[in-house]
Amino acid sequence: MTTNQDRLSSRVFGVVAVAIGVLAGWQGLDLIHGNDDAREVIVTVCSILAGFLIAIMTLLGDQSVLPGSWRIAATQSDAIRAKLTRQKWLFYCYLVTLSLIFVHTLIKTKLPEAATWIERFYFGFAATSFVLSFKLPATLMAVQTDRVEAVIAARRGNASKLDRS
Repeated sequence: MTTNQDRLSSRVFGVVAVAIGVLAGWQGLDLIHGNDDAREVIVTVCSILAGFLIAIMTLLGDQSVLPGSWRIAATQSDAIRAKLTRQKWLFYCYLVTLSLIFVHTLIKTKLPEAATWIERFYFGFAATSFVLSFKLPATLMAVQTDRVEAVIAARRGNASKLDRS
């Protein structure tokens, strides 16, 4: 179960991640401009993390592993939907980063001024995405922990009176 404190800390973490991205996009141009190695690292990392994220989203959405009746699944559906929505937006962040790098590659020789701004944007999105990605292991652990607790509760409900105590 998600508490109000958990939601608040997630929001604060999200705001900090976006602030880091804005700062990176605004002040980090010297680090990224003309740096093909950095661009390749960003493409590689975003691609790998996007694949990992799809795996997490698949696990989150798999209702077949929820034990018990439809009522148990229904009580967990809002929490699962919220987690999937957050992961969806992170996936979009990866895609925007990769799309901006692609556009930058296409226009950097023809429109160097626009390419500079696109570098800022993709570096900002990359930084935000990277920071937000630190929550992925915690999300995966929370999903698995919730499922184990649901299995225990379902088995406890089906156990004899002697086993419950």
